Amino acid sequence: MRVSRRTSIGLLYNCLIVCLSFSEMAEAAETPASTKPVVYEDAVLPLFQKHCVKCHSQKNRKAEFDLSSIAGLLQGGESGAGLVAGKPDESLLYDYLHEGLMPPEDKTPLSKTEIETVRLWISGGLKFKEVPQTVADNRLSQHDVIPILYRRCVMCHGPEYQEGELDLRSKAKMLTGGKAGPAVIAGKPDESLLVKYIVEKTCPPKAEISRAGIEPMPAEELDTVKAWIADGLHVEEETERFRLDQDPLVTTEDRQFWSFQPPQQVAPPTVKHQSLVKNPIDAFLLRKLEAADLTYAPEADRRTLIRRATYALTGLPPTQAEVNAFLSDKSPDAYEKLIDRLLASPRYAEKWGQFWLDLAGYADSEGKRSADLIRKYAYRYRDYVIRSFGEDKPYDVFLTEQLAGDELVDHQNPKEVTPELIEKVVATGFLRMAPDGTSANPVNRVTDRLEVISDELDVMYRSVLGLTMNCARCHSHKYDPIPQRDYYRSMAIFKGAYDEYDWMTPQPFSNQWKRARSRLLTLIPKDEQAAIDQHNAPIEAKITDVEQKLKDKKLDKAEKKKLDKQLKDLKATLKNPEMIRALWDRGRPSPTYIYRRGDEMQPTRPVEPGPPSAIAEGISPYRIDPSTQNESKTGRRLAFARWLTQPDHPLTSRVIVNRIWHKHFGTGLVKSIDNFGALGTPPSHPELLDWLAVQFVQEGWQFKKLHRLIMTSQAYRQSSEVTPLLEEKDPENELLSRMPLRRLEAEELRDALLFTAGELDETKYGQPVAVDVRKDGLVTAKRTDDGWRRSVYIRHRRKEMPTFLEVFDLPQMNPNCTERKISNVVSQPLLLVNNNMVHELAVYFANRVRQEAGDDPAAQIKAAYRIAFQRPPSTEELELALKSLNLLNLPAETDSGKESDAADGFAEYCHVLLNSAEFLYID
Repeated sequence: MRVSRRTSIGLLYNCLIVCLSFSEMAEAAETPASTKPVVYEDAVLPLFQKHCVKCHSQKNRKAEFDLSSIAGLLQGGESGAGLVAGKPDESLLYDYLHEGLMPPEDKTPLSKTEIETVRLWISGGLKFKEVPQTVADNRLSQHDVIPILYRRCVMCHGPEYQEGELDLRSKAKMLTGGKAGPAVIAGKPDESLLVKYIVEKTCPPKAEISRAGIEPMPAEELDTVKAWIADGLHVEEETERFRLDQDPLVTTEDRQFWSFQPPQQVAPPTVKHQSLVKNPIDAFLLRKLEAADLTYAPEADRRTLIRRATYALTGLPPTQAEVNAFLSDKSPDAYEKLIDRLLASPRYAEKWGQFWLDLAGYADSEGKRSADLIRKYAYRYRDYVIRSFGEDKPYDVFLTEQLAGDELVDHQNPKEVTPELIEKVVATGFLRMAPDGTSANPVNRVTDRLEVISDELDVMYRSVLGLTMNCARCHSHKYDPIPQRDYYRSMAIFKGAYDEYDWMTPQPFSNQWKRARSRLLTLIPKDEQAAIDQHNAPIEAKITDVEQKLKDKKLDKAEKKKLDKQLKDLKATLKNPEMIRALWDRGRPSPTYIYRRGDEMQPTRPVEPGPPSAIAEGISPYRIDPSTQNESKTGRRLAFARWLTQPDHPLTSRVIVNRIWHKHFGTGLVKSIDNFGALGTPPSHPELLDWLAVQFVQEGWQFKKLHRLIMTSQAYRQSSEVTPLLEEKDPENELLSRMPLRRLEAEELRDALLFTAGELDETKYGQPVAVDVRKDGLVTAKRTDDGWRRSVYIRHRRKEMPTFLEVFDLPQMNPNCTERKISNVVSQPLLLVNNNMVHELAVYFANRVRQEAGDDPAAQIKAAYRIAFQRPPSTEELELALKSLNLLNLPAETDSGKESDAADGFAEYCHVLLNSAEFLYID
């Protein structure tokens, strides 16, 4: 049974009275006459004052537990009731004391005698000197009732719909009432229409039950509402707001943790091997290498460098012409020019756009439910990301648009719908990528909605801030200084758009779902609308004509059938403007309550919006600019984006430069790339991390400059060769004494196969490529007239992942992917050997080679090596290849003893090259 927080106190108090009576009888029967009962005020309260109330008071409320008053003591904390009369083993308070979990390790623990005193008090039924007046006076308030009304009534009587002109979101609105009069009458619950309609089961109407989360009010909730009305509609005054940087649950010491301090500008050190310092990155790395009597590995050869850099920045291999140009460029800055050319390539945006799409959790379907509905317009966010990387949009701008693009523009009443306006709204798709099954009414309850919000907060915090905020949804974080109330403050930031009590479904809704609204917008420029109107005008005229003919009652059935088909065909040719999957503020957030144990049925107290309090010191505070607020905008997310993109923010720049470093070197300067908290790994080179973070911001938050900086370092140019000395002194390559070998990621491998075969369709943007799904589960992308498109454009439906990509570790977005895991399993070579598409690409590859090299086998082998590996074969490789081709081209003997036609041995040989380790791995 669910009850309000104050009702629970009252019930507990009644239980105490009963328990006291039984405990007195038990004491008379079992306790020696000389043993006095343990009384709270005499024996227990002094212990709590001595050991507990510093952290567990009305002000501090660590774990939302207040031990400074009897009311707070009986109310319990974020984990539930702390006391069970007569049962110490079931009382969380005693359990924490007995197990030594409270007080914390650095505080003086209770003695065995003191703990025994608490146990005896609980066993004795929680005896008090007199009736706890603080409990009796603890009145119900609007905070006990408003959450109930939001759960049960506000979907029909709230911001969107006000049936009977009634709004139930506040006491004032209840007293104003609707057409039938005031909804409540102070002191008279049975005469209050709100109660009457619920008791008579007029509300909610039977037809509405289960739609959009509408459910009848349970009896215990109705009792709470009636008790509040009977008590005179008491309103609890708003508690005094405190500054986030003074949250008593986060200490100054907590805020001194390295990742909560702004990055510091540090000077690069002086090192012995100064000639190896191409830029300051090398100085920081060499200092540690030299301390271990090591230095960099020799520089890789040019063929290795162009192959490494081209894959890193474009996700594709270099062409032979590009290799030849680089090898013949004798200028001292040839390598730097190579990096600049690759950064300017349109392929760069597709490769690095995928990096961000992983973090956002991009998918073309909703997930959650078996239906896994298709997100028809999600691709527009994917295109926004790719375009942003191509433009080298500054990261602070990129983040702000994704977190609050709708608050940057007037998308509701625009003077003109421009591409820039559309872009800002499309950008908010970042906050719409988490799995969302709330399109269907049976699974569109508050619980389901909170799961979507939870996933989206998890995506945002881990991707952008490197914090595991979701740990604080049900209780204060066990390791990081993140109180539970910080989670709900963060939730409140997004309430203007993500409101569990004012929900919008992720899909277009049907008319029967009366209470559903869709998070899809239609915004199109005037010229596009004009083109659509011009196209549709003659078709609409024909439709009208056919509809008029259908009204003729003299039609025979065959004529009517023909006209019906004509009408259907005409409607199919109409052009409809494309919609936008977005998140937008509506300026009417419901109050945000802390949910005990994360359960919306157990709201405790309200909180205001705000970011984590551990990061609130040393930078500008979170502040909502009044000028950004109006009837349809709260300004909360925009304030958060601006707080997040401050130049000296402790986490924003650190987390992203660490992610970029990880992509280039296979490991981050902080290995736990999505956890910069206490359980994360400390940075291996803290000064370098800070220097990069500061440099990134000073250079305009631009990714291309960061890539160039990292890739032009001597560290990046090293060979990947492992020597006995390196195996001994740097076995895990923690000091970066060499460049790590890496396997191509799933998309890189598939795209490289297409590119090598000459079958890559480089069409950019637009609707995702459709897939074929076989009965055995094989999922393959469909071919276009020009080949196969890049993997980033394939439809990524959560329950129908493209098989090739999935086998090579394409992550399933539940809710996102912060780090690609690279496996080496038997299914991978088996797929490359047996997959029909790979065989088909081997034939295309062989034909491409024949066109370039002619019929000479030696020339063909040399060309195949240059295309596949960007190098010529060695003498031994050439000889072995020629012998292999002679064997492959021999006619085979059939079962009947007759010889069959010779197989295409060269295509088979090309298939072998595509299966080789050199094709799959980058030095």
